[in-house]
Order: sequence, then C-alpha cells, then structure tokens
Amino acid sequence: MVAELAGRHWLRGDQIQTMAAAAHLDVDRYKVAGLDENGHPRPESMGERAADAVGWMIVEDGPAGYVAVRGGHPRCAAVGLYQAARFDHAWVVITSHRVAVLRLRDLQNTEEGAVEEILEQARQERSLGGALRGLGKIVKTSATEFVKSARRPPLTERPQDAVLDCPFDVPRQVLHSIVRWKQPMVPEFNGGPRFVQVQFTDDSWARLKTDQAGLTALTGAQQ
Repeated sequence: MVAELAGRHWLRGDQIQTMAAAAHLDVDRYKVAGLDENGHPRPESMGERAADAVGWMIVEDGPAGYVAVRGGHPRCAAVGLYQAARFDHAWVVITSHRVAVLRLRDLQNTEEGAVEEILEQARQERSLGGALRGLGKIVKTSATEFVKSARRPPLTERPQDAVLDCPFDVPRQVLHSIVRWKQPMVPEFNGGPRFVQVQFTDDSWARLKTDQAGLTALTGAQQ
C-alpha cells in the first residue's frame, strides 16, 4: 500500500530503491546540542551553550537508555529523521534522488491530532498543573482510541482510510551511510527487532529499530 500511494502522490518520477519499516528505540536519549535528553529545546543560556559545544560529542550508552540521535544542532538531518519515525506505520524510503520517511495515517484515528493539541496547550501553560492535566488527557484519549482501533479492520482492508504522509524528505546526497547497530549486552533472537544507524554528511546520526527484512534492505546484512 505504501509503494502504491507513493507512486501516486510522492515519487514524481523517482523509483524506490530501498524501503524498510522504521521505529524509535524502546528506550532512547538525544545527544544533540540545543536539545535535552528527551529531544526538547533547552533554555539558551551562555553556560548551557558552552556545555553543549562539548557535551553533544560525548556518546554515552547505558542503563538510562541508548543514544538514539546525535548531532550538532536541533536542525540536523538525524533529528528530522528520528522525529519523523515516531509514528506507527513508518518506513524509511530511499530513491535515486531522495531519502525520506513515509507513513500511513489512518483517517479514522483521531488520537494523534488530539495528543499534539494537548501537548501544545501544556507547553504554553508552562506549569506543573498544566503538564499533569495534559498527561491525564493524553492517557484518556489514548485509552479511548485503543478501544476504537481494536474494533476496526486492519488498514490494509480499508484503503479508503489510508493517507500517505511524508514528515521527512531530504536529497540523497545528504545521506552518508547506513550501518548495522546492535544494542550492547542484548541478545538478538530470530524474528526479533534489528537496528541500524543512519549517518548523514552533517556528522549527525540516528538509530532506528527495524526488522530483519529492513536490516537486509538497508545494509545488506543477513544476520
């Protein structure tokens, strides 16, 4: 369905060379100058800017989570790629001229828009009370949508409800390489998730979760 919709609405004469399922790491951290570990903008004081100038280059994987994004500024390619892959039904797509994240959006799923609106309202209030109220609304909205989605047929059986979004789209030359990445001290199992590290020419990189087919497509690695 993704390839079919891409051919109609996105490719514009390009040919898909590689396509792989993509998702966030289960426990992740940002190591990006100007962003905190959760990927939110830091207040810009002189001290924090100085710490960022050195700190973003230090990659630390540990019990608090694996570094999922590293970059020198919030607008680096890796941040754009990783944030675009935060939704369900997302794929990394490489054509002869572009690198993108495409995702299928279910028109009947009203949760995503509602959650974004709640988060924006909480950001504007900038208070603990506002954050807690927002969290309660998100939990309630997610629970309601979960019940509704469980009753719907799969999206593949409802093509009229599928819309293709492209939250990340850059020229092919921005991509440096894609290599296999393995979580330290975590064994891999048949049928289990696999991971890649997507490296860009601006010296930023992002790690994504995929499956064996995605690992093979992106890196050529069979095991």
